[in-house]
Amino acid sequence: MNILLFLTPKNDVAYLYDDFTLRQALEKMEFHRYSAIPVLDREGHYVGTITEGDLLWEIKNRCSLDMRQAEGIPLDQIPRRTCNEPVRVDTTMEMLIEKALNQNFVPVVDDRGCFIGLVKRKEIIRYCYERMQDCPAGFATRLEKEGPATQELSFRIATEEDIPLILYYIKQLADYEQLGQEVTATEEVLWEYLFRQRRAEVLIGETEGQPVGYALFFHNFSTILGRAGIYLEDLYVHPAYRGKGYGRLFLRHLAQIALERQCVRLEWASLDWNEAAGRFYKALGARPMEGWTTYRLDGEALARLAE
Repeated sequence: MNILLFLTPKNDVAYLYDDFTLRQALEKMEFHRYSAIPVLDREGHYVGTITEGDLLWEIKNRCSLDMRQAEGIPLDQIPRRTCNEPVRVDTTMEMLIEKALNQNFVPVVDDRGCFIGLVKRKEIIRYCYERMQDCPAGFATRLEKEGPATQELSFRIATEEDIPLILYYIKQLADYEQLGQEVTATEEVLWEYLFRQRRAEVLIGETEGQPVGYALFFHNFSTILGRAGIYLEDLYVHPAYRGKGYGRLFLRHLAQIALERQCVRLEWASLDWNEAAGRFYKALGARPMEGWTTYRLDGEALARLAE
């Protein structure tokens, strides 16, 4: 499980620098109504967490403190009684949960110790609750409608010889998504973009020498995290092989590829009406990106904008 699926990125987090003053900390806490805020140095490294209690103890110990005096007290001079210990981006879900047992949020840092965001305890609770809802009692590790695979799959990256098979799968998936009439891909087009320009990659899954489905993916990039990700455009398992857990194996293998390439996330889109797929993805630990809407320019609108 990649913990970045739960990350609230740094740009969406209220934080303080350690050279800020007591007054600045009070005002930020009042504005956001937080009881604890992460503290960074000017190089972006996480140095700790300041709490309401820390500020109140400092005010109490100074007795006659007023707001003007508070402007001259830097945060790095205020004792911190709580330490929200950070985790690295490559930590395990088990370690994240262990940290969250005693922390309202868990800071996340990169391999240089720089703060990239945090994971809120409520997000972990929501994940655990959804797992309970999606999995039958007594089978917490079994995914909805896809139990353990009956046979292991072998995976390989497609070659030019697979173009007819890829096009067949594309058309089958489009028919399933009720978009069959919109398919304009041809073998020539696939050769150009997949194997000459190498704009995407195709993963073929096989069992006993027979192909069972495919996944088409390519790299995207997060400017917030400064790291690449993988976007899964298509995942298709032939109807004859469904219900055997192969969809889960495809996603597991893609997750392994993402980690091997030091990618920070694996993303894909799902049709709103496909509720069964949505439940399956949530059981894997994936979460829908609420608050985001996908916009598309194509056809005449794309041409007009390019003029």
